[in-house]
Amino acid sequence: MDPLFVSLAALALASSNASSGAVKTSSDQAQTSTPDTAQEPDDDPLAHFYDILWTRKYADALSYASKFKPDNPQGEALVDAMRASALIGLKRDAEARHLIAEANRLAPALAESSWIIFYGGIVSDRMEFAADALDRLIEQAPDLVRTISTDNMDFFFQEQPTSDPKRNQDRMIKLARIGYGGATPTGRYIAGKAVDLLVRRSDFSEAEALLPYIVDPLAVENVLIMRRYTPLWPRMAELAGPHLELVRKASVDAAQRVYDEAPDNHENLQSLLYALRDAERQSDAIAYRVKLPHNQSTFSAADEDMGWAINSLALALHSVGRADEADRLFADLNEAPMPHEDWRVSMKLNRLELLVEDGKFERALPLIEPTAETKGTPYADQLARYYRYCTLRRLGRTEEAAKHFSDMMAHAGDAVVATMDGLLCAGEIDKAEALALAQLKNPDEDKRLNFEKDFVRRLQARPLTGDDPPTVWNDRWHELRQRPAIAAEFNRLGRDIPEAFLHPAPDAAK
Repeated sequence: MDPLFVSLAALALASSNASSGAVKTSSDQAQTSTPDTAQEPDDDPLAHFYDILWTRKYADALSYASKFKPDNPQGEALVDAMRASALIGLKRDAEARHLIAEANRLAPALAESSWIIFYGGIVSDRMEFAADALDRLIEQAPDLVRTISTDNMDFFFQEQPTSDPKRNQDRMIKLARIGYGGATPTGRYIAGKAVDLLVRRSDFSEAEALLPYIVDPLAVENVLIMRRYTPLWPRMAELAGPHLELVRKASVDAAQRVYDEAPDNHENLQSLLYALRDAERQSDAIAYRVKLPHNQSTFSAADEDMGWAINSLALALHSVGRADEADRLFADLNEAPMPHEDWRVSMKLNRLELLVEDGKFERALPLIEPTAETKGTPYADQLARYYRYCTLRRLGRTEEAAKHFSDMMAHAGDAVVATMDGLLCAGEIDKAEALALAQLKNPDEDKRLNFEKDFVRRLQARPLTGDDPPTVWNDRWHELRQRPAIAAEFNRLGRDIPEAFLHPAPDAAK
């Protein structure tokens, strides 16, 4: 529970602290990480208010908040924020906005009012309200912002309003400047994204100031191979160290500190395993196997964070040649009975990826259709199409594969590199080249720049951190690079990473 740093004497109640709690939501169902509610409601009124809000009983939440009649501006502002949060859920927007303005007028320095509105917007999936509140919080209370759970922030990023892209970009940069997320995957994403945005604006001075926040070896490598980051190369090299040793150590140390503070937190475990794996410390990651589920009932009880921890450990096993163990671990997770399994599509796809890229097509084939039927993102759906097409082609079932070709190409924009993998797997290098060259001219700047980074990374002479060693058909990426047009684009956009930054053999960077 995260403390709200205000006195509830303002509400004329006994408790002096309230807890925000953390709510993890989806667009159609709130999944709560609720605060301890053993206390009577009057002992912790905000906790009780959140309990009601999380059940989406907005009318009840409004009734509960309205019973308080504080006699000072701070208390009035808190009550106005509580009532506004309930009204947001009821879609009584004009009334909610009036109360938000009144709360800000009564106590302009009271950041907790914005905090309440932020969570009200998150719970009710009203991201325009959450965005306004988060922007105020970043300016008023960065320490408080840093306590927002990454689950909630991730959900906000997925659902945030898209009507003002620059405002969203500015918010991302501000979050990076306050170090939000630290060594978590969310923190790493924010830091890398902020640097990328600043480079797009040619603001290299501000971008360089954020480089110390990039503690993800993959993100560091992307800076060091893309020519658009050229002014940042000297400072990035200094921060990364030989073979990226400094950034690998910083990444693991930060994740280890967070894990040690709460070792039973699944998000902390998955962040640590992710960091260990990217530091090439596969054996150290595998040692945490004892922290993972061990029978069907515990696999069935796994949440998404535990799923990602299992994913990291399976990839670590595969990296050290224990492919069958990795596949069994994925199978135990993916086949366990589970009422809500949408998040498992990532683990199902990653299991398929390892089987397909290991050439185990007979084992992969029966898993493809069940995986394709699992609800996922457009990107995930295209991965399933690639695995289907590649597997059928490699099994010699050419006519059957041909029936799926048009569907795969129709969705190429959802996962361009995966589509290229499918084409290269089938030996269709001309088609892969044409797709790449077309994507490099995509008028959508975000999609084009993201592809440029993937393009340069996949065409590297040697695999980078976390990238799979070349498979039989992925060697065709090297063949693709010999094409004059592709080589020219590679040289325009990037370079092979200098030898000094290539990671050493697995488990050597401890």
